[in-house]
Amino acid sequence: MLRLLNRLVYWLRHRRLGADLTEELEFHRNMKQREFEDAGLSAVEASKASRRALGNVMLAREDARAVWIWPWLESFWQDLTYGARNFRRQPGFTAVALLVLSSAIGLNTSLFTVFNAIAFRPWPVKDPSGVVNVHSVWHAPQGAGTGGFSLAEYRYLAENTRSFVGLIAMREIGGIKVENGEKPATGDYVSNNYFRLLGVEMERGRGFLPEEGRLDTPQPVAVFSYRAWRNRFGGDPAIVGKQIRLDGILFTIVGIASRDFSGTSANRNDVWIPMPARALVRPNDPDVTKFLRSADYCCSSIAGRLAPGIARDQARSELEVLHKQFGSQYKLDSSGILLSGTALLADPGTKPGVVASIALMFLAVTLVLLLACANVGNLLLARAAARRREIAIRLAIGAGRRRLVRQLLTEGLLLACAAGAIGILVAYNLPSYILNSALHADVSFRLQPDATVFLYTFVLAVLACIAFGLAPALHGTRGNITGTLKDQAGLPAVKLSLRSLLLCVQVTVSVILLVSGGLLVRGVQRARQQDPRFSVSDIAVMSFELPADAYSAARLEILFSGLVRDLESVPELQPCGLTALAPLSRGRDFTSFRLPTENENQERLILHLGVSAGYFDVLRIPIVVGRNFKPADRASGSIIINQTMAKRYWPGENPVGKKVISRTTREIVGVARDAYTWGLDQVEPAFYEPFAGSSSPMLLFSKSRVGSTQAMAAIAGHLDPRIRLQVMPLSDNLERWLAPARVMATLAGVLGALALTLASVGMFGVFSYVVQQRIPEIGIRMALGAQPKQVIRLVLGKSSRAVLAGLAIGLVCSMAASRLMERDLYGISPFDPTVCGSVALVLALAATAASYIPARRATRVDPTSALRHD
Repeated sequence: MLRLLNRLVYWLRHRRLGADLTEELEFHRNMKQREFEDAGLSAVEASKASRRALGNVMLAREDARAVWIWPWLESFWQDLTYGARNFRRQPGFTAVALLVLSSAIGLNTSLFTVFNAIAFRPWPVKDPSGVVNVHSVWHAPQGAGTGGFSLAEYRYLAENTRSFVGLIAMREIGGIKVENGEKPATGDYVSNNYFRLLGVEMERGRGFLPEEGRLDTPQPVAVFSYRAWRNRFGGDPAIVGKQIRLDGILFTIVGIASRDFSGTSANRNDVWIPMPARALVRPNDPDVTKFLRSADYCCSSIAGRLAPGIARDQARSELEVLHKQFGSQYKLDSSGILLSGTALLADPGTKPGVVASIALMFLAVTLVLLLACANVGNLLLARAAARRREIAIRLAIGAGRRRLVRQLLTEGLLLACAAGAIGILVAYNLPSYILNSALHADVSFRLQPDATVFLYTFVLAVLACIAFGLAPALHGTRGNITGTLKDQAGLPAVKLSLRSLLLCVQVTVSVILLVSGGLLVRGVQRARQQDPRFSVSDIAVMSFELPADAYSAARLEILFSGLVRDLESVPELQPCGLTALAPLSRGRDFTSFRLPTENENQERLILHLGVSAGYFDVLRIPIVVGRNFKPADRASGSIIINQTMAKRYWPGENPVGKKVISRTTREIVGVARDAYTWGLDQVEPAFYEPFAGSSSPMLLFSKSRVGSTQAMAAIAGHLDPRIRLQVMPLSDNLERWLAPARVMATLAGVLGALALTLASVGMFGVFSYVVQQRIPEIGIRMALGAQPKQVIRLVLGKSSRAVLAGLAIGLVCSMAASRLMERDLYGISPFDPTVCGSVALVLALAATAASYIPARRATRVDPTSALRHD
């Protein structure tokens, strides 16, 4: 209470002093101004002259008011400069601490840079806050989901909405052959107002004109991205107005988009084409007419710019009314409308697995940061022990403990901010390197730190400073002044050694990361070795690239019927089969179905796939009940189901001869053995239908037979010499399926190795410190006849208990953490004995290596020198 009263008196006195100073300066300035006015100067000139003569009163007033702020800032600056000098005098400590902290903060900042780009950064367009994505909401027994709209409904919404300045429509191209280009271009079919509504500037040329969006008169025009212009056309300055063939059709390049704009999808776009021009690219495809005009042909993505003063809820309500009106007009099921931001993670269709993976990675890098803080905390404890005399002297001459803690924390903040600056530099390069080199992802969003990332890094540095600096600062300033000034070494003892606690934390975190990385690696190995229940290693996949303007649906059916007929006439090439999707291609087709005893409201989604009879033969998937497809099954709509579907809907019964309703009534003619053809995580209910031949399929065949690829290429070339073939092993699909898990395992392994390194450094530091602190005791024991092994036990005893405790706690925590990764473990137990045993062995070797030099030093202590140790 007395201290508080003293502070209050001090504040009032200095406040009064500041007010008196201000009044006195104001009086003298007025007197001086009158003197200048009497000398013939104007009022303005006299005021300026008086300010020059006596100084600015306002500055004086501000200085007087800052009587409390300025001393604090001055002392803070003194602490910073003093800390910088100390760090400069200890380059070894500074380098190790910066390396440890910057690696951990750099990892956190890099991950947040990616998260910031996909979660908070909207499309790179003009006034992005007013642009929203529009989604239709559908409901099914399995749950709700979101989707797009037909182009007919898009036009209806765009013409009738008053809550939006305008709406745009987008549909992914998927891949389009560019003249003289080896790699197909990616891009979107878009509405004609796409660039105008988004406010995207053109590097060269223009965007699309209103007349280029008319359905009856499609125009062959295209806009290319800046990167595609540079890479595919060498940055030709006269590119606008030139014609180039896209899928064999002449298109005129009318514009080059801004270098800052790469599209509105996750992947970078090369080209944009007006929606009606799809009829030019696919002139014989009947689905194009349905796509452009049919009210029930889904799906295109829609986005819009909100009108000024219109809230999202208001715009959503209006679109829901229009959506229901359109549905009732064309007798379509009306569902809800959902609006979302344009950031990638704002899309409600984002897979939960993406969010879960990001959350796991944040947990991992946070553990690395915790480990780094524990390591630096141990270093600061050693540094505080070395500075014990300095701290004791300052306490003895009257410095408050709070003031010393503030100084130590300021030094820690300086260290953390320097590490944060290095972390920002890491974040400028690491995310792009990982996505481009490791994941081979060509993303459209910019992966560079912005103001949000800078703020995150600063907050992270402050939290790290508190985590690694507060406990050592409190511990180092509670010393015994008398004992320290009498040269008694060490920090004050406490019941629970802070150094041992920090060492236990380091070991615990490293064990969690090592076990997690080991489990993910084992999961990938298990997935590679497990039987997918179909042939993979000796199977090849042949795809057909057809002239886009030459094949209608009827001609496609004739072509592939002829292909099947010719292949069947060559027994040496059998077995082979056609399929709409190759196994493990990550593509899935769903359709609705119900049992005959159920009504339309009980329809559910189910996987389905169009295949030929040879599909089951070439993949060695046996038909366990019933029979394979026959040619007559194409007309009758017969289907083959898998065992999972049979067990779920006809448990204990023979499903052959049963019927289901999926667009039409279908009869089950066979049951195929379950196979992991859609994914390695689980087998879902599914049915197969005869391949219709209305789209370009994949051909599966055995590549083990000599000359099979050349023979099939010759048969296809005989049917149409313009067909271009691509052959790839089916095992590539397996590798692509495992790629995300493999990358996760690699990242976890790298983090685990980093954690082990940091823990080893921490253990070495602890063991070395123990030896340094106990040299006099060791000398006395050795003088009394202690053996080297007894000395080693003395040195390592307490710290080894902390290592063992960290190992036990880490193994228990890793079991809980592994539950979060079950999706990527492919059946590996969370307490896999191989992984846990390997981690324990590696940690034991690391502890042995870290303790070797300190233990060797302890056994070589000279008792005479130790007894004179200062």
